[in-house]
Amino acid sequence: MNKRRHFILLLMAILVAGFALRVAYFTWAPKDYAAADSDYDDIAQNLAAGKGFSLDKPVPGRNSGEPSREVRTVPVASRTPAYPFFLAAVYKLFGRRLKLVYLIQTVIDMLSALLLYFLTLRIAGSERVALVATLIYALYMPFMSQTAVLLNETLFGFLLLGFTLVSVRALEHPSFANFLASGALLGAVTLCRPTTFLFPVVLLAAVLIRYRGVIGQLVVPSVAFVAGFVALVAPWVVRNYVVLDYVGLVGSLAGEQVYAANYIWHRPNTPEPMVPDDLRAKLAGKSDIERNKILMREGFRQILLHPVNFAKNVLYRTSTFWTAIGMGGPAFFYFSSGRAGKEMCVFVVVVNIALIIASVIAFVMFRGPWTKASFVPLLLLGYFYIIHLPIIALVRYSMPVIPFLMMFAAVAIVNLFGKARTAAS
Repeated sequence: MNKRRHFILLLMAILVAGFALRVAYFTWAPKDYAAADSDYDDIAQNLAAGKGFSLDKPVPGRNSGEPSREVRTVPVASRTPAYPFFLAAVYKLFGRRLKLVYLIQTVIDMLSALLLYFLTLRIAGSERVALVATLIYALYMPFMSQTAVLLNETLFGFLLLGFTLVSVRALEHPSFANFLASGALLGAVTLCRPTTFLFPVVLLAAVLIRYRGVIGQLVVPSVAFVAGFVALVAPWVVRNYVVLDYVGLVGSLAGEQVYAANYIWHRPNTPEPMVPDDLRAKLAGKSDIERNKILMREGFRQILLHPVNFAKNVLYRTSTFWTAIGMGGPAFFYFSSGRAGKEMCVFVVVVNIALIIASVIAFVMFRGPWTKASFVPLLLLGYFYIIHLPIIALVRYSMPVIPFLMMFAAVAIVNLFGKARTAAS
């Protein structure tokens, strides 16, 4: 009983320390430095003002190139809805108070740390391993800085960890209710960031292959999983079709990402694509939806036309995706203010490489039942890597699955420490 209480006190101390570090970070950060990170904030303000899921856009002047001060509010699908609605709820209740948003995101981030603790405890079966994983999470600088930006990083990571924990339980105890909850949570994850829109297919295929000996027992739970996912995402798909004549979960900015990453004359991983004159003519006067379709088609056409170039970019993106090696200073805007960019760069490279090495050590030297229980986290790690290869692979896109590396690294750390202590005695 005393030992259990000791672990609880250590967990509470880690969470409190992580919370204090994050509060110190966003208190120190320059005022409103992240307010204009993206259009999430603008959409949220329109939602709070009763204008719907929309953006205010300038009306073109009567003469070509003539500036216009007039704006109109237009419905958009450039972003998935979860994070704008989260911001809108805060704005509606308390006004647009950014420090309050950062504080709420800090609470969410520490809840993510708690979810990682329970996920690690369920998979590794060790409170020591769970505490080490949670400690790494609490001290990880990019997670601190993500709480102080108006981007969906913190909320997305929280939802993804929640989905993973429920999914691990669902595979241990396959039932209609568990799979329904897992599917619904994955729907919520996808509505926060559309990265996971293909993961239901990948997960179900992998589960049916791995558990093919009892496939008959998984048919009904699989249907429940799909039903839960569809129930969450269907309203958003229907809204986009009715309002914008657009069918899809991926935001209308995805085409720009694919095109910018694969245009053969374009420098890799630059957020704004260089558009040649012939393509610029195609885009002139097009809506966001039409622009997205054209750029998406052209981006994938470049992959098919230049497979060798794509293969080279895959190698480059692998380093930038997992460690940020090869990325320029502006990329770290996602994790820090201008005051901390270089420090964050070094931190991400060193710590992420250490986590990857420790994870490999865990699977090579300390295999056990936990390796099989890691089925969903491993699948997510592979999925996130592969799904980002055709697009601009910024390191921020790997951050949601970095907690899984922390969990595996914690297995290696605890076991290596145990071996060292045994040898010393």
